[in-house]
Amino acid sequence: MKFGRWALVFCVASLLAGLAGCGNFWQAPSSSGSSGSGSGTTLSSANFYILNSSTSVANTVSGYYINAGSLTALTGSPYAVSGLAYSMAVDPTGSFAYVSSSNGIYLYTIDSSTGALTEGAQISQDEEAKAIAIDPTGKWLIDVSDLGTISALPITSTGAYNSSISTQSRSMAATTVQQVAFSPSGTLIAVALGSTGTQIFSFTAGNTSPLSTGSNPIAVVNSASAGAATAVNFDPQTRLLYVAETSVFPNSTSSPGGLRAFAVTTSGTTTNFTELSASPYASGGTGPHAILAEANGNYVYVANWEGTSSGNISGFSLAVSGSSYALTSLANTATTGVEPSSLAEDNKGNFVFAISSGGSPYWSAYTFDATTASKLDLALTSSSTGTGPVAIVPVP
Repeated sequence: MKFGRWALVFCVASLLAGLAGCGNFWQAPSSSGSSGSGSGTTLSSANFYILNSSTSVANTVSGYYINAGSLTALTGSPYAVSGLAYSMAVDPTGSFAYVSSSNGIYLYTIDSSTGALTEGAQISQDEEAKAIAIDPTGKWLIDVSDLGTISALPITSTGAYNSSISTQSRSMAATTVQQVAFSPSGTLIAVALGSTGTQIFSFTAGNTSPLSTGSNPIAVVNSASAGAATAVNFDPQTRLLYVAETSVFPNSTSSPGGLRAFAVTTSGTTTNFTELSASPYASGGTGPHAILAEANGNYVYVANWEGTSSGNISGFSLAVSGSSYALTSLANTATTGVEPSSLAEDNKGNFVFAISSGGSPYWSAYTFDATTASKLDLALTSSSTGTGPVAIVPVP
């Protein structure tokens, strides 16, 4: 299975407060590392990075790959982060990474042989860039800030800030940034803004001012019971927008969180979002905080908190009949650590990764069941990948 490249970029607004790619571009380096526990696998992965954020220990980016079932650290990992880490993104070529923190946004170069990161120039001085993303053309860095703005920062082919083009900023409907997601085409940006709901911005990468004025936010289902939009993602064919919210079903003590699904249609220059008649759907926990959509659109997975207990990953199958869509809950769930906050797929298509900010464990890897295509089987876990992980980003 393969997941959508421009799925999702995660932030830590709710914690301290989704880049699939091209097959075997990355070859496993010869660095050594430690294996995690789990049911076991002989599969291998491409490189991936885990952004760790903690107020009590040094913030880092930990780099890994799985070598024949063994979790293996990249050369020089972990890599230092200046300030309290918020979010991370990798450019489409796999040459550069960007990390936002309380000290601003910094460029890191990625060694083409080892995957090692080297910190470079500061791209932005924004100390509240709670979520960042790179557009599919690799020309723009999107900074979603708790200052209440979304900004498009031009970047060059070497990853640096492009001073020949001005940064464009738009006001947002709130200052409570949770997550940001690009549509696969790169023409839409969705931002989860907590209790304010979800706001959409049109995006045209070829323009020097690519951001539109934001839409009126999609209101949360249950504002009276502290409902909040905590995660967003698009269907790989941009047929659907997915939004995860808390307190959707406030009368349920075990599963008040929910997944909402909106059909995306275009009329002239206007894009419309129409919620499916059966939406929202119970996602299986107290708070959904990550959404991962399959590349062909058949399945979507949601990572759910369960208070201070282990979380879970629930799934839904998507049925399509013309322009009509229907989601059905899958029978199988997978267990995560406490407070799962990010999901990603290995770019070889062998694994789904989850990181849990509360630990026990911090990192989990799942393979796809050989008999039940939609089922995730726990293969590896580790509690040594760093404290307080908030994002996991595969390299294309």
